[in-house]
Amino acid sequence: MDKIKVGIAGCLGRMGQELVKATTKDKRIKFVGGYDLKNSKTHSNDIFQGANIIIDFSSPAAIKGNVSLALSYKTGLVVGTTGLNHKETILLKKASKKIPILYSSNMSLGVNLLFELVRQTSLALKDIDYDIEISETHHKHKKDAPSGTAISLGEIASEGRKIPFSKNKVLNRTNKRNKRKIGNIGFAVTRGGEIAGEHTVSFIGDNDRIDLLHKASNRSIFVKGAVEAAVFLFKQKPGLYSMKDVLNIKPKSKKFTQ
Repeated sequence: MDKIKVGIAGCLGRMGQELVKATTKDKRIKFVGGYDLKNSKTHSNDIFQGANIIIDFSSPAAIKGNVSLALSYKTGLVVGTTGLNHKETILLKKASKKIPILYSSNMSLGVNLLFELVRQTSLALKDIDYDIEISETHHKHKKDAPSGTAISLGEIASEGRKIPFSKNKVLNRTNKRNKRKIGNIGFAVTRGGEIAGEHTVSFIGDNDRIDLLHKASNRSIFVKGAVEAAVFLFKQKPGLYSMKDVLNIKPKSKKFTQ
């Protein structure tokens, strides 16, 4: 089997540097090069020529250029960049009609299993009076808040409850003196130290509380997921994929089973 040729956008970032190491060591992959907006010397118009897959862990500011690059070379694109706005996600959807794209706010196996647990729990409790709160903690270097993973958890919880996320998310309570409204999904953010990532979704009832929690010990789980995503995407036709496709997590039936 020929090695999958992989390039990395955002190669000088914290995740990017780890990905360079991982793709260099992986026997299935040939690392062909990378670039980063932090250093224009790493950028070249032909740096990804011949690449099969580009892995993007850069920034929202770079996503448009990276999509254009993937389209011009007709390469698959794995996007792990968080903090994308609606316009940028639409850009990915349009581009996926021409090239295979995999986008996930979190590449780890554990978090994607957490997504499914939150989906099922929200669905099971949608007609019962449980309040939903999401808390997340990351290292002091992280710029976006709440994290992309936390937002995804909120979106999934709202899907389970059959309510619009945009109207029920509460990102800031500091300037408001209002009682909690039915259906609200609240967020709490902590930044400090070198914490790789912690996410908790709490379902809080009058008499009990259910906490679904994931803690990342280090970044290797995200790197491993991104590498597996690249290997998966290499075999795919144009379309928009997620880590659920990589992990073969099938959609659950509407009936909740214990």
